Formats: sequence, structure tokens, C-alpha cells
Amino acid sequence: MKIRVVSTTGTGKTALSAFDSALKNAGVYNFNLIILSSVIPLGASVIRQKFVEMDLSQIGDRLYVVKADIRSDHSGKVIAAALGWYHLKNGGGVFVEHEAEGFTKRGVESEIRFKIESSLQDLCEFRGEKFNKKKMGLSMATCKVSKKPSCALTLAIYTAEPW
Repeated sequence: MKIRVVSTTGTGKTALSAFDSALKNAGVYNFNLIILSSVIPLGASVIRQKFVEMDLSQIGDRLYVVKADIRSDHSGKVIAAALGWYHLKNGGGVFVEHEAEGFTKRGVESEIRFKIESSLQDLCEFRGEKFNKKKMGLSMATCKVSKKPSCALTLAIYTAEPW
């Protein structure tokens, strides 16, 4: 199984439409999202992509994802949403998702990186595995909110399935 990770942003007239814009920019706005917790199945690989090309015949289908998203209409704020992941020795793995809002891109991204790394350290420890920062994956979407509501979104896309 290939799990595709995509990070993107969007804007709209409302925070909800900004979220849909981000889904469109990711290539997955015509699906019903089914939110998963954090476990990577045995043998699955994680691949970063800028855009996910989905089959239009699947409109309305279920799309299984791990999701990090943040929406804001506070002009001048910087928002970020990220997923981190770690492959365990047993062939499985874990995702963690975090969001942040602040006044500088550097500060927000630093906060997210710290939270992702700290969470992955804990999840590895809980599973009896030693954490190695070099094995950590991270994908982040960051944007500065200006005149329109904005959304930062990162998704780990598992699979689509009809109803």
C-alpha cells in the first residue's frame, strides 16, 4: 500500500470554503473524508506529493485519510498544519498531526516541528521502540492569512472506496 501525503493551502469567503479550496488544491475535494487515527499498516510506504490525481468517476466515494487542518480569518496571522510519520521495525508505523497559529512563519513552523518530533518520540516509546530523528518524516502546509479566510491542510491519503 502507498500512502500519499499532500500539503496545501486554500482561501475562500468563509473558513469552510477555504477548507474546500485546500481540498481542491490537493486534488481530493470531491470525496467524503473518513478520518483515521494514526496507524500505518504493515508494509505500507509513505510518499510525499504536491497534488493527488483522483479518478473523477469516484466522486462522492469515501476517502480514508489522516488529517491536519487549521482555518483562520485573523488577518496577519500565520497558520500551519503538518503530519509527521515514523516507520517502526515491525514494518508498520504511526502518523501524528499538529496545527499551529502565530505571528511569524518561522515561529509557527518551529512550534510544529517540536510538537511532531515530541509526539513521535512518545509514540515510539509507547511501542517499545527507540526514536531516531533521521527516520522521521514530516510534511507541512503554511500560509499567512490576509484579506480572506485561509486554511492550511496536510493529508495522508490511504485509499478511496465506493459506498
